[in-house]
Amino acid sequence: MTDGFPGAGLTPVRRAELVTADMDQIADLVRQLYLQHTASFRCPDPARVEGRAQSATVAGLTAGVLGYDGFTYSLTSGPTDSAMAFLATKGGGAVTSGGEELAMASGRAYLYPTERPAACHQLHGDWLALRVSWDAVVDLAEEQTGLPGDALRFEAMGPVSADAERFLAGTAEFLCGQLVTARPGGISPLLAAAWTRVVAGALLHTFPNTAMTAYYLRGPSRVPAATVRAAAEFIQAHADQPVTGAQIAAAAGVDAHGLQHAFRREHGTTLDSYLRRVRLERAHQELTAADPAGGTTVAAVATRWGWAGPARFTDAYRERFGVLPDDTLCR
Repeated sequence: MTDGFPGAGLTPVRRAELVTADMDQIADLVRQLYLQHTASFRCPDPARVEGRAQSATVAGLTAGVLGYDGFTYSLTSGPTDSAMAFLATKGGGAVTSGGEELAMASGRAYLYPTERPAACHQLHGDWLALRVSWDAVVDLAEEQTGLPGDALRFEAMGPVSADAERFLAGTAEFLCGQLVTARPGGISPLLAAAWTRVVAGALLHTFPNTAMTAYYLRGPSRVPAATVRAAAEFIQAHADQPVTGAQIAAAAGVDAHGLQHAFRREHGTTLDSYLRRVRLERAHQELTAADPAGGTTVAAVATRWGWAGPARFTDAYRERFGVLPDDTLCR
């Protein structure tokens, strides 16, 4: 695995790439990137074996593209400390765990079991993979629903619906494109944190879990307006850092679920949207104060304040300020 060469203030992207006919090398890389397991292979013709793997890891988030030809890859594993989803783009197989068996085919997604042993039998094919820390998923579920962290469980490996599966597929394709195909040397810490939440949210949205039925929990506690103001002040003071909803709530002395509801009441928006709005204001201030002859670019400012690229930043900027960011910079 190699580190990228990020610019100043960027979080490095660690890469792993492998093309090999050695099946054990492929299994070793999967162990390094995704999960510890015992592997076995069936290979009718060793001359036809090819394994391909590309991955990018940043701040606890891994996106990868895997491919196998000429052999069947079977594995068994125990519980993991991460949440992982795989999307078959070609080929298929089956995964079993705790009495549940899920057939995999092209276009289908599955969640690898986190809390119990599993066995996976993959035929030749290609896969997109997403891996994120379990803590990131737990924190987001608690923030969104109030579900205590130790109560979160995923209850099945398959998606809740075809629409949810398409949502997960779109997320995997986007992030593999941004991190694996585009090969950035580094990305903004703000963007790394945002993409981690995107993956955690996609898993919670796509696969059956106890946060989906958290309606039975007591509602959020009443959060005074003064506490909301304290949270807003914390956001203003830390907008250049990859703060989470849990950190903002802790600074304000309330739980994240209650603060989310209070923000909607006081500001008509979510914590994430408010934080993004503040960062857009900071980008506007930076562009207004910048000397274009000094080397400042819209792309650099967009990256610094957490946008994936100039196009998305330009759309948000024009909607908010009524002008293009280039026009602000060149005034």
